[in-house]
Amino acid sequence: MHPDWQNKQQQYCELHSDEEPLVLRELTTYTWKKTINPRQLSGHLQGRLLALLVALQNPKNMLEIGSFTGYSTYCLWENAPKDCHFISIEADAEIAYKRDQFWKNHELWSQIEWRTADGLSEMDELPKQDIIFIDADKNRYKEYFIKGLHLLKTNGIMIFDNTLWSGKVLEKAASKDKDTKLMQEFNQFIAQEQKASVTLLPIRDGLSIIRKH
Repeated sequence: MHPDWQNKQQQYCELHSDEEPLVLRELTTYTWKKTINPRQLSGHLQGRLLALLVALQNPKNMLEIGSFTGYSTYCLWENAPKDCHFISIEADAEIAYKRDQFWKNHELWSQIEWRTADGLSEMDELPKQDIIFIDADKNRYKEYFIKGLHLLKTNGIMIFDNTLWSGKVLEKAASKDKDTKLMQEFNQFIAQEQKASVTLLPIRDGLSIIRKH
């Protein structure tokens, strides 16, 4: 666990929030054993927020781009209406296989449309969405935002993960640090969008929540 995401304040918040479901604790153990970058998991507090947002939004169509091993997928699914059409996309075939091996015997398996593909390309042929969660390649976040805003219904929400970029966005980026510069530019870009409201929350590695006007 990244130390910045598990300080005393984080621990207090988790202790006084809904309990993390057992299956997600099992997934965390599985992910740490089976992947080389398990810190990509959404985590307890962020997961509870995602579940709450879905409960409040009551979506009919929902899209996830960048499922990793499915922690955020479960959190988005657990409060979704039974008739919600939920598509989850993972571009990395190896990660998608490990995700599928964990979830294939769980009840959510048959209730989600799992895809292994490039999320940005897949967005071109999708219907309007109520919720879009994006945790994919960060250097294309701006493109995801532009397509996602067009794809969202009015009052729909779009969520971007990792927008604090391990705190690097707080300081001037080094000349060779293109990733931090891109994230800083992305955060500035979406903050100026007139067709949406944006709130960047300091949960885990930063979570930007966008509501379309």
